[in-house]
Amino acid sequence: MILLVIAVIAAAGLCYWQKENLKAVIDSRTYTTDELTDKIAESKHEAEQVIAEYDTPIMRDFTLEEEDKIRKGELTPEEAMQLIMTPETGTASETEAASETGKSEKSESTGGSVQSSAPSQAKPENPANSIVANYLQQVYGLKAYYLGELGRVESEMRSVYVNSGKDKSAIPGIIQSYLPEVGSLESECDSKISSLLNSMRSELSAIGADTSVADKIYNAYLNEKSLKKSYYLSMY
Repeated sequence: MILLVIAVIAAAGLCYWQKENLKAVIDSRTYTTDELTDKIAESKHEAEQVIAEYDTPIMRDFTLEEEDKIRKGELTPEEAMQLIMTPETGTASETEAASETGKSEKSESTGGSVQSSAPSQAKPENPANSIVANYLQQVYGLKAYYLGELGRVESEMRSVYVNSGKDKSAIPGIIQSYLPEVGSLESECDSKISSLLNSMRSELSAIGADTSVADKIYNAYLNEKSLKKSYYLSMY
């Protein structure tokens, strides 16, 4: 249980002065694990309501069970993407393009390889659909990719702990040694999500479409991230 939550605890400890992480710590002491599970489910439902406003290949958010499987390496990011996309569009090549956003710093090439492989399901009378569809695939591709990266770090930390003879006194040192990597992953993901959504706003604004969807997606991202930290911290 201790090793399961170390990555989240480390991220909160690294940036404890930040409002988001401070709120996560407070909520972890305010709500039970079951209550936080319900709040995460509610946050996912709100995100899905935003998705439903547009005609996109993304059907829903990842479930908690699917996210656990990604983190544990039981599902690849590409396989996870196929589960949340419509059958006609959830092909391997398309999901690989979505998750590739997380593997490369070429996020600024939005509208490049990912966009060209994005399925064309937009309604002709609403060009905003194709824009939102393109960016949603990249956002969820990033989410899957970084869940997998956190799982990789967790696995490494667990191995170090086991090699120490499961010496609990070694845990603070393990946490300290992985703080930079965990913090870097979070900052990297935050930056890429922000960049993608800024590009979405620009493209929607250019055609005179409502840009509030970008804000809704970003707020949902921050809210769920904070709730996830609270959830794991509440188990510690």
